[in-house]
Amino acid sequence: MRAAEQRGVGDSDAITTIDWTPRNAVRIGLLAEALPEAKFVLMVRRPIPAMASLMSAWASQRFASVPDLPEWWGDPWAFPLIDGWRDLIGSTTAEVATGQWAAIAATVMDDLAALPDERWTVASYEALITDPAAEASRVAEALGLAWSGDVEVPQPVTTTTVNPPKPDKWRFQWPELSVALPAVQETTNRYRTFAEAARPDLPWPDLDMPKAPEKTSRAVASSGTPFSSSHTASIPKLLEQARASLIITTYKSGHIIIARNDEGRINTEFKHVARPMGVAVAGNRLAVGVADAILAFTATPGIAAKVDSPKPVDIPYSSRSIVFTGDIAIHDMAYGADGALYFVNTRFSCLCRQDIDHSFTPIWRPAFVSGLAAEDRCHLNGLAVVDGVPRYVTVLAQTDTAQGWRELKGTSGAIIDVTDNRVVTSGLSMPHSPRWYDGRLWVLESGKGTLATVDIATGEVTTIATVPGFTRGLAFIGPSALIGLSQVRESVFASLPITQQAAERNCGVWLVDTRNGQTAGYLKFEGVVQEIFDVQVLPATWPSILDPGDLTQSAFVLPDEALKDVVQPTTSTPDIL
Repeated sequence: MRAAEQRGVGDSDAITTIDWTPRNAVRIGLLAEALPEAKFVLMVRRPIPAMASLMSAWASQRFASVPDLPEWWGDPWAFPLIDGWRDLIGSTTAEVATGQWAAIAATVMDDLAALPDERWTVASYEALITDPAAEASRVAEALGLAWSGDVEVPQPVTTTTVNPPKPDKWRFQWPELSVALPAVQETTNRYRTFAEAARPDLPWPDLDMPKAPEKTSRAVASSGTPFSSSHTASIPKLLEQARASLIITTYKSGHIIIARNDEGRINTEFKHVARPMGVAVAGNRLAVGVADAILAFTATPGIAAKVDSPKPVDIPYSSRSIVFTGDIAIHDMAYGADGALYFVNTRFSCLCRQDIDHSFTPIWRPAFVSGLAAEDRCHLNGLAVVDGVPRYVTVLAQTDTAQGWRELKGTSGAIIDVTDNRVVTSGLSMPHSPRWYDGRLWVLESGKGTLATVDIATGEVTTIATVPGFTRGLAFIGPSALIGLSQVRESVFASLPITQQAAERNCGVWLVDTRNGQTAGYLKFEGVVQEIFDVQVLPATWPSILDPGDLTQSAFVLPDEALKDVVQPTTSTPDIL
């Protein structure tokens, strides 16, 4: 609870206590009866920016009011607890925020309407931001309070308002809000009518609405993993058109996620592995870098019909090898045209080629890194292959000391051409996931939450899109970019531009049209999945990653030239593919 005392002008004995807290919004009836002299001010704000701000506050986890609410899971309950909160269990943040806003708004309107007009008034958030002195004076006059008219400028900085409010910040949440809004439209209409009746002069500018994405659906999970997800119709539609699926790694929760189109909805298959990060896909091969090894799989369509699955599997990926590397913090991976698997060894600050006889074989390291040391000196993390050859890498800083990049992570990122050690561009904010696509170099500036292109000749960086989260993991299908988003953790990202600009904590895969930079949809995760590392496209409509054993024990994959020597068995034998 926050309170202030005002001593009346010309009357040293008159004291007015001003008390405001979000919980008061659901206590008006009680307070009005307990304090018959009390008067109330309803701070009116346009519903959409208000709901968007509520989403940001929920995601920041700084405003938890009931941290251990029984039965509730996900982010801790924030702000007033409303009747019907159980109906929101498993809902998206947008659905929780809009439902909470509507419940509180309805309670406020009912309670104020029951009071005499002289006991309450309306203040405008937008007017207070535009001209605080004028709006504060008007409210004081309406309540019969003495007011000097002085307002401190600039406004005092508090822990919750580090930066001035940004009028268009709500656009970050619009893809989710636009889907949740219809359920509370009746309340938002009533709210505006209520406010305008009390304040005919109320400035209520219309918002310039972006095009709303398609209606979202719940994703269909293949197991009881404690998570929830939602998606726009554009995601399964894109996968259907491309006859493809997505493989997503989430190292913090320890899962590989296969996202597949299931008749217009997304089906998710989870595989639990230790700290999965980089993914490489080429032809019939798939590799995933995990905590201390590289897992290799091959497509084995010959046993597809025998895979236990809710839908017919077209491409099952069978375990082929595990090559132990030790804990070298494998980041990006890619197959080269020579068939070799290349990967970023972040702990030793070098680019490597897989070697079954060794933990890793270094093939390149930045010129500014003086030697191999398990010290993560520059946080080498991303790899782009051009024409089948490793070409561009990203680092968070050009430093040569143990963890030296940490103090410079938000401003000193660079892209380096490994063929000549040339720094293509620098001054980036935590660059990740460089990709060569459609004749251009793309990169994610994670610290800004952006997708950008880089002119390899001049180093000029052109921002294509800004999305609501920490960007990491990038793939393309036609003109569509599929961008991995992770929640913004203040403990790690406090100094980054994305934290200063917005407190978004979205996690999932955002779909961006690279032709205009507009968000075209999303697949959003909540619950156990909070961070994404990589996103890649699998050339299959319903792929599955098989566990070692079971089918793989009784199926053998042979080279084509060896198949001619296979004879018809005289007894029951395993499958030979």
